[in-house]
Amino acid sequence: LAPNEADIVLGGAFVKGCLCAHLGSALAVQPSMTFGNASGDDDGQLVATGCCSQLRQQQLPGSGTSSRDRLVNEPLSLLPKVGAAASGSCCLGKQTIGGALKQPGERALVVQGCKGSGGGEDKYYAGSLRTASDGAISCKGQVTRDELTEKARGLVIVMVGLPGRGKSFISRKLQGFLRWQGKRCETFNAGKYRREVEGAVESGRADFFDSGNPHALAVRKQAASMALNDLLEFLEGGGEVAIFDATNSTHDRRQMIIEEASKHPGKYHVIFVEVLCDDPEVLRTNFRNKVRHSPDFSGMDEEEAIRDLEARVKMYEDRYEEVADDTMSYIKLYNMSSKVLVNRIYGSITKTLLPYLMGIHIGTRPIWLVRTAQVPAARSQDAELTDEGILFAERLGAFVRRRLREYHGEQLPEKPVRVLSSTVTSCVQTVTAFLQSGSDFAPQVFRPMSALNPIDRGRLGGSWWIDNCADKPPFEKVRECDPSFYSRWEDNKLHCRFPGGESYHDVQCRSESVLLEIEMSTRPVLCVSHITCIQVLLSYFRGSALEDAWDLAVPEHHVFEIVPTLGGGFTVEVVNVDTEPL
Repeated sequence: LAPNEADIVLGGAFVKGCLCAHLGSALAVQPSMTFGNASGDDDGQLVATGCCSQLRQQQLPGSGTSSRDRLVNEPLSLLPKVGAAASGSCCLGKQTIGGALKQPGERALVVQGCKGSGGGEDKYYAGSLRTASDGAISCKGQVTRDELTEKARGLVIVMVGLPGRGKSFISRKLQGFLRWQGKRCETFNAGKYRREVEGAVESGRADFFDSGNPHALAVRKQAASMALNDLLEFLEGGGEVAIFDATNSTHDRRQMIIEEASKHPGKYHVIFVEVLCDDPEVLRTNFRNKVRHSPDFSGMDEEEAIRDLEARVKMYEDRYEEVADDTMSYIKLYNMSSKVLVNRIYGSITKTLLPYLMGIHIGTRPIWLVRTAQVPAARSQDAELTDEGILFAERLGAFVRRRLREYHGEQLPEKPVRVLSSTVTSCVQTVTAFLQSGSDFAPQVFRPMSALNPIDRGRLGGSWWIDNCADKPPFEKVRECDPSFYSRWEDNKLHCRFPGGESYHDVQCRSESVLLEIEMSTRPVLCVSHITCIQVLLSYFRGSALEDAWDLAVPEHHVFEIVPTLGGGFTVEVVNVDTEPL
């Protein structure tokens, strides 16, 4: 409360240092208050050391023994109520509040200050207790942050970068992720509009991107304008996030996008995502993927197409301007996110969009999603695995081991796979049995995550749910148990919560951290979970609507084997593990 262990007197109570956070916050609100009288019939003083919650009685020299047990055992009775009538005075240094300073030998309650709240060096290292009231909230940086943190009507993500840097790959990944979050999101590719105006063969060759070709320049501007207009119309029609996939290689083009977005009545926030890459191996991979799949190079020999693409890139390089205007919001990704630079990025973007951009990569690896093994019927989900469940875990180990050798080679690394599981006992038992199925997994550890737990069914919980699960959750049984809830759930399957429990949207929100971990992993991933959580994750990997996740089949003893594609999507194959030889 005051430097150098200042003394305070509270209506007959002598106080040294602070009265811990409770009294400190009260005094900060009302510096003059009536605290009552701490005097009594006994001679001597009552001394307390530590915080108010840890008062202990001591004997002061020259004073009698105090018997004020009530004050020791009920220290909060000394604390004022906010809004109490003011009496006395309060000042720094020696302080008197509602009473006179006690002299040595007189009765008093003495409280020594909490650690770090007294004076001198301790107070400095503990940090100031004062609020930031002297201009901090009105400084330029804070105002900018406040403006950018406010939720915008819509978000425009503008890709920036030379051809063959992975802009379309990132655009497709972002679109899938944002849709999985439940947002209305569309991608507007300027190249697609260019081909509609001029044709792929006519507009796909390197000379069409020569800045000295006035006709081609006019067509490219027209295509960009058409894409931008459709993008803004999409947002006006209720869209939440729009991705503008184009090179947007000059400062003037980027400034034009901001100006066009500002003309619309909706409040749209524009973020530039620049993709920079000079890694020759990554560029070769990107170039080959582009010429193999882009309509611009249809019918061309692959090597000839690569030379034409390289010539196109050279023409862009001659006039390319990196994003450097710090009045803009931007994220710069260098060489597969090995370095990331952000400017004027705040709010929800920092919690979801930025980590996702930092996590995705073009590396391939298998991802396996699988249900936990069986537990006995009519028992809790914490029951021991059945013999059939243990056998399934062993077959799962044989399957994963075979696939890992196909991926790594015969000589497996020390930790060949990343293993994730829920915290439910049956799930942990499944993973443990899997790891014990072969010496290849001996040094392997796994990470239990509550985000992978099954949907919380609240008051509808119980073993009946597990016992009645086939390939899908037993919602027909739910209708029998609670017709009223089932009726509400049918109207809104995504957001309707179980009574006292969760909705599918809640499961999606908490499983987002799992998805980011899977996406950023460069090793194969095995994820052992439960029907509802696997349904939610599958909706992302399959690109299906989250609203329909509840209807995805997740059969027992089957593995969903998922492999990323170069285009930004995934292949999903269902494998029956029961046929795997031990």
